[in-house]
Amino acid sequence: MGLRIVYGKSGSGKSEFCFSEIAKLLKKEKKIYIVTPEQFSFTAEKKLMDAIDTKAVINAEVITLSRMAHRVAQEIGGSKKTILTKCGKAMLLYSILNENKNKLKFLSKSDENIDLAMTAITEFKKHGIKLDQIQKEIEEINDIYLKTKLNDMYIIYQNFEQKLQGEYIEDIDLLTLLSENLDNSDFVKDSLIYIDEFAGFTFQEYEILKKFIKLAKRVTLTVCTDSLDTSINPDTDIFYSNKITASKVFDLVKKEDLKLEKPIFLKDNLRFKTEELQHLEENIYNSRSKIFCKDAENIKMFLAKNQYSEIENVAKEITKLVKDNSLRYKDISVITKNIDTYSSLVRAIFAQYNIPVFIDEKRDLNLNVIVQYLLSIFEIFSNNFSKEAVFNYLKIGFSDLEKNDIFKLENYCSKWGIKQNKWKNDFNLGLNDENKEEIEYLNKLRKQIIDPLLDLKKSFGIVKDTTKAIYEFLQKQNIEQKINIKIKELQDIGQVDLANEYISSYKIILDIFDEIVLIFGNEKLGIDKYVQILKTGLKNSELGKIPATQDQVIVGDVDRSRSHKVDIIFIIGLNDGSFPSINKSEGFFRR
Repeated sequence: MGLRIVYGKSGSGKSEFCFSEIAKLLKKEKKIYIVTPEQFSFTAEKKLMDAIDTKAVINAEVITLSRMAHRVAQEIGGSKKTILTKCGKAMLLYSILNENKNKLKFLSKSDENIDLAMTAITEFKKHGIKLDQIQKEIEEINDIYLKTKLNDMYIIYQNFEQKLQGEYIEDIDLLTLLSENLDNSDFVKDSLIYIDEFAGFTFQEYEILKKFIKLAKRVTLTVCTDSLDTSINPDTDIFYSNKITASKVFDLVKKEDLKLEKPIFLKDNLRFKTEELQHLEENIYNSRSKIFCKDAENIKMFLAKNQYSEIENVAKEITKLVKDNSLRYKDISVITKNIDTYSSLVRAIFAQYNIPVFIDEKRDLNLNVIVQYLLSIFEIFSNNFSKEAVFNYLKIGFSDLEKNDIFKLENYCSKWGIKQNKWKNDFNLGLNDENKEEIEYLNKLRKQIIDPLLDLKKSFGIVKDTTKAIYEFLQKQNIEQKINIKIKELQDIGQVDLANEYISSYKIILDIFDEIVLIFGNEKLGIDKYVQILKTGLKNSELGKIPATQDQVIVGDVDRSRSHKVDIIFIIGLNDGSFPSINKSEGFFRR
């Protein structure tokens, strides 16, 4: 049967077409796969269960390309290499930038350049660009600036690939392995494959798609577009990039002499429940747009004097909707292009109206108390037990000392200049018969703080030993139990999102330790370099990316709004005169 393209505008029922067809074919077909991007896999699984009559199904499965790559590798007894996460990749790149700093003319080891190098390597691999192609390009370029920059990228890419050889595999390489191994696997042979929610494909994904069409019974691909005609002016056609994707797929089919079925066009819009949103979807980017002649009841605008009055009006409307319309807070979303500008204001005003809110943003790691505690340990060693470093460590709240004892100790240290090596010896400054008992008590506190830290530092060695010593130190300090106490305190005062962040933080930190050992295990690193690598790992981890789990109003960026299925949307921050752009893959409005 080959390839079949199902296309239509946002809300035309492309996904519903696929899932309805799957429901009818479940009893006839042995293998059905619904392939989606990672972020849409959960939604697709829910749609599949809603479409079928039974509560369980064994011959239809929602799967991402990465998961398929793992499964195919297991089937054919493939690579046993360890998969390097984004966090591990960032730490490895920091090390490469540091080791090659004398060779690099344009790039350094700054955070920005780690991100730049990581993005560039990912793009190289996505589009099948090899080292020899880059080298050839460097030889042919006359622009010195571009030549220097590309040469730096060549050095980084080359070192990165050498580090991966024989030990690790990067997650982006899984797709290349999948396209190479599909011929040797029975995984997709004689199956039905539905590819949904993709806005475009990379070189790797086109290679996989080609194998799908060759091996499967039929491949159904959904494309969000109003037509397959690419002759329309790209500057005015919001579906132009999707039409180019469809055109590339047609070219691939023709080049490989594959079968192509007649495309199916879904012209009716099934998504929008109100005339206003349907009219808006049809006309907002139309140069010959029509005027909506009726009274608009389902789209309202509020002209605010300032940001404060804007958010306060939203808070009042949300309160009214929940009280009078029996809506839940999770049925409401607030979206903006300026999440950084509005987040603190939303938190403050929504708190006044008792509205539970989840700000869909990555939190600053410097505000994470678990990260602060971990880094404060290294700060003590880096600053040779300075008074400021020691008391910063104590005041974070994970020591076993009472607050009054910390203040007494701080007063004594400030008065007598206790710092560095003075921490390692018994306090005797100012000692007399009257305060002997008090100073003995302070010495007891000193030993309670300093002795475990000195034992920790003595255990430092190669990265594997250093990391093991830190982990054992955290265990002896009962950090996990102390974190659980803090989580309970946060939950009791209603800070659910922060509590959820702390729940996952400790596990993520332990995962980063595992990856540091995996990559740098037998290397000897100084404390400062170890800390920089650790910070790079923390920055590129999932710390701070915590999903909403309660009945909360979700406030997020316009580009992420597609993942929140809600009934009411408030759009804020339009003072620049621009309207949030409609997502080209699936449209902006859903209700």
